[in-house]
Amino acid sequence: MASQSIPPIVRPHKRPASPLPANAADCHMHVFGPFDRYPLAARRSYDVPDGPLAAHEAMKRDVGLARTVIVQPSGYDTDNRCTLAALAELGPRGRAVVVVDPDIADSELDALHRAGARGVRLNLVTLKTRYNDPAGLIATFAKRLKPRGWHLQLFCENALIAELEQLLAEAPMDVVIDHMGLPDARNGLDQPGFQSLLRLLKHGHIWAKLAGADRVTRHTGKLPDALPFMRALVDTNVDRLVWGSDWPHIGFHAGGTHGGKPPFLLHRPLDAGELLDLLATAVPDPGRREKILSTNPARLYQFG
Repeated sequence: MASQSIPPIVRPHKRPASPLPANAADCHMHVFGPFDRYPLAARRSYDVPDGPLAAHEAMKRDVGLARTVIVQPSGYDTDNRCTLAALAELGPRGRAVVVVDPDIADSELDALHRAGARGVRLNLVTLKTRYNDPAGLIATFAKRLKPRGWHLQLFCENALIAELEQLLAEAPMDVVIDHMGLPDARNGLDQPGFQSLLRLLKHGHIWAKLAGADRVTRHTGKLPDALPFMRALVDTNVDRLVWGSDWPHIGFHAGGTHGGKPPFLLHRPLDAGELLDLLATAVPDPGRREKILSTNPARLYQFG
């Protein structure tokens, strides 16, 4: 891929129309590279340009964000070195959600906790061919994570939430659902998986990320089409929601593994200020936005 065909990752982002509260957090972003130091895993489903922490820090300054939650991307599999290096740079302003094997040693989990990890991500979209027993994995991770006050983060298709609803309702630890549960804006609020997520939010130990509005509206191409889903989640349980930019916006892909060369996915040029304006449109009350951007992340990720 020629370098001139890759859009610059460092670009200005508009200042949100409504100022952000103190300690506002981006609770969903990824860091990539430098690849000579942190190469992508051999078992991956995409190649991407780098996404350095410095570029995300510049975006945060543009829009007024203070804290960062780094989510281990599937491209690095269980090699968390890149995420941990970025976490060390952030210091107390950063937390991480890592990817680990279920049989990871307690000593390694303890070391990750000291570094700032507060959750484990289970990717049932990009890596769905690898995880054929989500119920067993959830049960196994619950035993490992709950004593540390960690949560399990699920990246899964909307229909799977309906299949797992009872299991998640009975989960003995906090569970965070990525990207509003990935509903399809074309199918409206009544799609079964989204209704399952709304019911689950009422249990108190289930959280959702108001991230990925562009994923929800992938087939309509209109970000405001995500507003009804955001509003429904807020009206159901604003105390169990956090916001994320999904920076650097990895290109859409089908997931799975490839026998040949993985596709090269350009990062999509979304504006974080516009995404925060979308949040303000969905949640016009400043007190509720403060919960989503600051108070809830502080509790879930143990900031401060």
